[in-house]
Amino acid sequence: MKLKKIPYGLSDFKRVKTENYYYIDKTKFIPLIEDEASFLFFLRPRRFGKSLTLAMLEAYYDIYYKDEFDKIFQDTYILDNPTPKKSSYFVMKFDFSGVDITDYESSFRTHINLRVKSFIEKYKIDLKLNYNQNPIDNMNELLSYSSRNNLPLYIFIDEYDNFITKLLISDINSYKNMVTDSSAIYKEFFTMLKVGTSGNDSAIKEIFITGVSPLALYDVTSGSNIGRNISLNYKFNDMVGVTKDELKELIEYYNLDNSKAIIERCNNWYNSYRFSEDITHTIYNSDMVLYYIDTLIMTNKEPRNLIDTNVRTDYSKLKYLVYSNNRLNGNFRFLNDLIEGKKVTTLAIKDNFSAFELSNIDNFKSFMFSLGFMTMSKNLFQIELSIPNQTIQKLLAEFIDYAYRDFENYSMRVEELNQHLVELALNKKLDVFNYIAEVIKSNSSLRDYIDGENFIKAYLLAYLNLNNIYEVVSEKESNKGYIDILLNPSKDEVPYGAMIELKYIKKSEYSEKLKTQKIKEAKEQLIRYDLGDRYIKIVIVFMGWEMVCCEEI
Repeated sequence: MKLKKIPYGLSDFKRVKTENYYYIDKTKFIPLIEDEASFLFFLRPRRFGKSLTLAMLEAYYDIYYKDEFDKIFQDTYILDNPTPKKSSYFVMKFDFSGVDITDYESSFRTHINLRVKSFIEKYKIDLKLNYNQNPIDNMNELLSYSSRNNLPLYIFIDEYDNFITKLLISDINSYKNMVTDSSAIYKEFFTMLKVGTSGNDSAIKEIFITGVSPLALYDVTSGSNIGRNISLNYKFNDMVGVTKDELKELIEYYNLDNSKAIIERCNNWYNSYRFSEDITHTIYNSDMVLYYIDTLIMTNKEPRNLIDTNVRTDYSKLKYLVYSNNRLNGNFRFLNDLIEGKKVTTLAIKDNFSAFELSNIDNFKSFMFSLGFMTMSKNLFQIELSIPNQTIQKLLAEFIDYAYRDFENYSMRVEELNQHLVELALNKKLDVFNYIAEVIKSNSSLRDYIDGENFIKAYLLAYLNLNNIYEVVSEKESNKGYIDILLNPSKDEVPYGAMIELKYIKKSEYSEKLKTQKIKEAKEQLIRYDLGDRYIKIVIVFMGWEMVCCEEI
């Protein structure tokens, strides 16, 4: 039997199921969806498989696919356990990732009209509309027709916030014009959907909306407060993404060698997402896992770059979130704590807040959670937040680098930095630390903004993460203690890793005697750690903003 292909990058459910692609069966969630309200929002970070799941729901409920149902849903849970609602709706699907923000209002209007026109043609509906007029008017006419002729509608909206978030980070006035102003067509669209669900014999029976963040959801609720957000509901934690068991089944199906090493790699780079405080297990990002497994199958070796470029988003424009009055603010300090591996907490993950309230640190935490920069675990009274994996840690480091670059005369050159890291990995040269220290010392404008003692380690971690040579771990538990910074080779071809013990002395308290004492303490700590000859041991001591010791023991 011919092995199934990996559906990397595919969101066409019918094609996946009929063209011999491997499918991780998520159809068991259909009955759970039907047990919820009729109008649902489901949010997850990018590249988690939302679009494929939405396409699965579309194929299941659309009367258009009724005659192909058994073929499309072959080898799935729902084929043997169908619900009464299968193949019973006229489906209209919108995908707002296709809206062009360079001409956002016109593009949005065109998208709505095209979806209306496609719907009418698909179901051969006898309704003449003027597609040069306001698409909301056309939608209203279609809803009226559907109500009169008893056509039950299921509305799907994929990536509802895609272009809206792009507007937010590029031009706040455009965001207001599209979303919050009294005549905003985006708000008008959702108001129209609400009206379409109201009253006896309403046309719209069900709505399912996916996206990443709740920002636009909140900002349009005054016009469409009809939906239930199931994003943090424990029952739907695994509806997208890949569980540990699903990964094991995937590895077993393709008979991949050394499954233990594959799972360990995926654990370090793609795992640890949790979307409900009531869940104890974690899940993997779908795109990342499929990217990795597909490369293993095609080349018999793992990808050269463990981070799929498709996971990246241009977060550079989000820099404004970490500035207040031209100064780095509490949001930035929170990111520093996060990359240091410190425990950061919040009372609750919010699934409803405005784009205009991101200066509030709790809202910012929830926003970063929605983007996938953080995962959650629950202690007795609070939710603990942490970076889920190496991929996100490196993306967060890029975000922090973008924030620094607004400082006057900022001189960090990442290519030069990484060349020094190569020399560390190949030849045990410590020039990379001298280079980073020189950048810190030379940028007086940077020093004016941040307290040194709480910054040096976070700065080192951020820039040591801007490479694919090492997995960078803060406070790595080892025998008899915790390694301040561990540089763990990401591949077997990297000859040397490093264990770093970092000490800090306030400039006002500095003396040669204290420096000698700090070096002695660092050496004693490093001697206790034993990860083998592959790992060099490095002592680094800072006095204020100046590095006064960097040596291998």
